[in-house]
Amino acid sequence: MRISHGQWARHLGLAALLALPAMAYAQSDDAAAPADPWGEEAWDEEADWGEDPWATESSGWQLYGFLEGATAARIHNDPAVNEDYTLNELRGQLEAERVLGEQTLRVKGDLWADGVEDGLRGDLREANLSGRLSERIDYEIGRQILTWGTGDLVFLNDLFPKDYVSFFSGRDDEYLKAPVDALKLSFFGDVNLDLVWLPRANPNRFITGERLSYFSAEAGRRVAAPPEIDPDDRDDWLDDSEWAMRLYQTIRGTEYAAYAFHGFDKQPSGLDPVSNRPLFPRLSSLGASIRRPIGAGVGNLEAAYYHGQDSAGTDPNRPNDQWRLLAGFEHEAATDLTLGWQYYLEWTQDHDALIANTPSAQRPFAVDEYRHLLTNRITYQMLRQDLTLTLMTFYSPSDQDYYLRPRAQYRFNDRLIGTLGGNLFGGEDDWTFHTQLEDNSNLYARIRYNF
Repeated sequence: MRISHGQWARHLGLAALLALPAMAYAQSDDAAAPADPWGEEAWDEEADWGEDPWATESSGWQLYGFLEGATAARIHNDPAVNEDYTLNELRGQLEAERVLGEQTLRVKGDLWADGVEDGLRGDLREANLSGRLSERIDYEIGRQILTWGTGDLVFLNDLFPKDYVSFFSGRDDEYLKAPVDALKLSFFGDVNLDLVWLPRANPNRFITGERLSYFSAEAGRRVAAPPEIDPDDRDDWLDDSEWAMRLYQTIRGTEYAAYAFHGFDKQPSGLDPVSNRPLFPRLSSLGASIRRPIGAGVGNLEAAYYHGQDSAGTDPNRPNDQWRLLAGFEHEAATDLTLGWQYYLEWTQDHDALIANTPSAQRPFAVDEYRHLLTNRITYQMLRQDLTLTLMTFYSPSDQDYYLRPRAQYRFNDRLIGTLGGNLFGGEDDWTFHTQLEDNSNLYARIRYNF
């Protein structure tokens, strides 16, 4: 039975926001509960998680999960989308893990009632087996979340898929990382090696116009579904496979890494001139990064070269090759106050050829030769670190657009966490990356009960 959005909006998200605190306060604040392994930066493999929640081997299945109510309301009227909310859902996640000798079986899945798309949805985020093949070789096979690189919400050599619809709609940062079906082998020695094979291509969960509007160069304005973006998929097993590699080691406190990727663009950035359908062009990349202590903080440098199918820049239906560069620094400016800074550059190769071969009607929307992006993260903890205030800003001086991510998160007890925040976009030209999303700006509220 199809339920109207009005019913969802009145009952679903708000009922969950009101009901979950009562469930938590029925528990003692001192009740034993696992640490929250699903927090805002659960996808960052470099984060310091402290004690490993899986360190104690036990027999049988270990079960963890949460219930979450979330709602996000637009702060602007969007003429392209007849919808007041970008998010309105009641979500449950269950994670199950079992140790089988030296192997570990893990399954994690989400089920949620979606008040924006009016229906029940599900997502299998993990279903994998991991373990040790030898003293120096580990493996993980199946559905998993993969990430690497040094950027803070800026990705160069991490070409695993992202879910930008969830990220911009108001869901937890955990959902920025989309799952993949892959085989990962890790070799440990004087130099460590991660080798990942994906039997079919895994694109981003990109904006299609169903929940969020976007700028269409063809239409010359912001649009939304219908029709939704329907690219020519790269989903043939083996024929559309991808692989990624990372070499890394830490020497005297400095982390070095080199990366390689061969597969397809994560966005449908190409166009088939015959069918007039978007497509995912082939993409190969090479890169490197370094991260080390600098004074009272930690600095990082990362670079990547993207090589596509149009190395001469003469095909307007394929993106040009690019250099991507990142420099960052993070430090604790005062007790419980952390500041992070990043400078990011996209340098498009053969730009003159790109402009010369782009149809005149599309030239105003062509990418600049140099796109600059500055980011700043401010994090402050107070009330015995139960309250965390964060502001992440993105500003592009070349595009003259911005993206602000304010967030306040309060831990009521070991089980209950409440979050208020926003996704705020703006800028000069409708076709730049952040300005095109201006009408999707939203304020959100989430409350999560861990069990």
